[in-house]
Amino acid sequence: MADVPVRELRNRTRQVIERVHAGESVTITVDGRPAAQLQPLPTRPRFMDRRAFSAVITGHQADAALTAELAGLVPDTTDDLAW
Repeated sequence: MADVPVRELRNRTRQVIERVHAGESVTITVDGRPAAQLQPLPTRPRFMDRRAFSAVITGHQADAALTAELAGLVPDTTDDLAW
């Protein structure tokens, strides 16, 4: 972890942020004392593959009352159509 004086952060903000974006943690110092820490955000996959998505979705049961109410509101659906 690198220490960066607040003055250097002010003068080279973009370069410091690029270092953090590249995975480095940076401690901002004021008069040589740690004042703040910049850390990269955790990365999350933007898209899930079909199996992972299905596992997440099927793990959550829909509200049965809502399902029945929606079926009553729209009795004719396209659920019987083949994909």
